[in-house]
Amino acid sequence: MYAVGIDGCSNGWLASYSKPFDFENCFCLYSKSLDELISKLPKRNLIIVDIPIGLEEKKHIRECDIKAREFIGPRRHSIFAPPCKKASLQNDYASANKLNKKITSYGLSKQTWMINEKLKETQKLIEKGYLLNEGHPECSFRKLKGDFLKFGKSGLLGFFERLNLVTNLGFDPISLRKQLSHDIKAKPDDLLDSLILCWSASRHIEKKGIYLGLNKKSKKLSDKNKSLILV
Repeated sequence: MYAVGIDGCSNGWLASYSKPFDFENCFCLYSKSLDELISKLPKRNLIIVDIPIGLEEKKHIRECDIKAREFIGPRRHSIFAPPCKKASLQNDYASANKLNKKITSYGLSKQTWMINEKLKETQKLIEKGYLLNEGHPECSFRKLKGDFLKFGKSGLLGFFERLNLVTNLGFDPISLRKQLSHDIKAKPDDLLDSLILCWSASRHIEKKGIYLGLNKKSKKLSDKNKSLILV
């Protein structure tokens, strides 16, 4: 069984994978489509991808997003509400924003709309039977550190804070970046995000992971329509 962490980048998808907790022997892959990327991975795997999986019909925000915001505290702004189902199916931002506001009483941020194509791409694979799980890198970094992160991911201090965390796990981000083509449009933090999701996937393979989104009324994982963030 392989642990797989997947993060989207501006022109495709990035995957990091290894056997559970064997991070010194990690590999990285890139593909323009998620379907193609998954086809290159070992067949026996547990995949965690940084994308919302499962959208609300009418609610503004999912239970798992609320729990994730609580979990990461000062970094809560990095978790934004995805569009509702009908808004996600629109062809342009203006239409989606208008419909989302009509249905949920809240508009969409442009940042949210920028990931909508990847969101729909992921949903199509799930409808075909692909087993994909949702993760959020900031939640995983928070769990690994055992405390709130001090700095945002976009700044230099935030980058090195996260780099130190994954390096201490045994990952070698510099060598892993060399496995990838130089012409892919992946930011340095995209690689770190895929690595920390690989760590979370390892935790869940070994039955050590947690699920954000479970509450007292839904303690079981049997509800296929339940959105959960794996950490």
